[in-house]
Amino acid sequence: MYSLTSLTYAAAAARLKSFSAAARECGVSQPTVSSSVAELEAALGTPLFVRGGRQLELSHSGARLLPRIHEILRAVSALQNETNELTATARSELRIGFTPLVGAGRVALLLEPFRSERSDIHLLFFESGVDDLEHRFEAGQLDIVIGTGFKKSRTRKHLKLLQDLLMLCTHKNTSATASSITLAAASQQRMLLTQDLCGLATVTRGLFEKAKLDIDVYPGRAMSYGALEDWVDLGLGNAVIPACHIRNKAHACPLVDAQGTEIFLEIEAVWKTSLAGAEHAASFLTFLHRVVPRLARGLAT
Repeated sequence: MYSLTSLTYAAAAARLKSFSAAARECGVSQPTVSSSVAELEAALGTPLFVRGGRQLELSHSGARLLPRIHEILRAVSALQNETNELTATARSELRIGFTPLVGAGRVALLLEPFRSERSDIHLLFFESGVDDLEHRFEAGQLDIVIGTGFKKSRTRKHLKLLQDLLMLCTHKNTSATASSITLAAASQQRMLLTQDLCGLATVTRGLFEKAKLDIDVYPGRAMSYGALEDWVDLGLGNAVIPACHIRNKAHACPLVDAQGTEIFLEIEAVWKTSLAGAEHAASFLTFLHRVVPRLARGLAT
């Protein structure tokens, strides 16, 4: 009989065309993958791969059977997702993921009233980048994610929670000569970006692309908003940063579009439609709809 582990290794090897690459992706040794796939082939009674070439290739049987292997793995993944959702809604616990753009401090301030009123519901927090949150959310490991840049689908609900004014940080004190700066003017200077974990780099690029403006991007990437400001102070370029994350606002001014309208970054909460079926989750979602936007406006003043 063959195992799910061996099916997973075989699928990875077929996709990556290498037992070694499959082993690195799966976090095991190359002999472990090779022997597991060999055992699977023995159980199936036919080879899945043609070995000996420059890269691993599927055999005729492998090409026929790989779609079935994928079907099994997808079915198991779907079963696990359903199980995770059922167990999450069966207990008074909500697992909330958020990106650094939101900030742990603001999450605490916005959700503290709910924590105080509903001490029977446990809120578990997880901070990470957009891609990691997406993966955990789809795998059923998180109930709600908060940030920007999450995928849209018919099985998801999106709620705008707050807006952050986007500002351009410059080496010189721009605010002394102008109350704002347009995207067109900002595009004339080299732009600094963060590692695209939180979504800010994607947002920044998107702003200029939507306005059909090219930007000169500095080849290095900063790891934090504080580092971006430090790089600006070194004269390496300018940076777009939400106002709530800027330490020295004397060296920053609001970013505006061609019509002079200030540009905001929208932070949203995302959850799966099935989540509302649990009483404790419905209570929290009501809080998100009715209370959090008002609290967020208070934080912005």
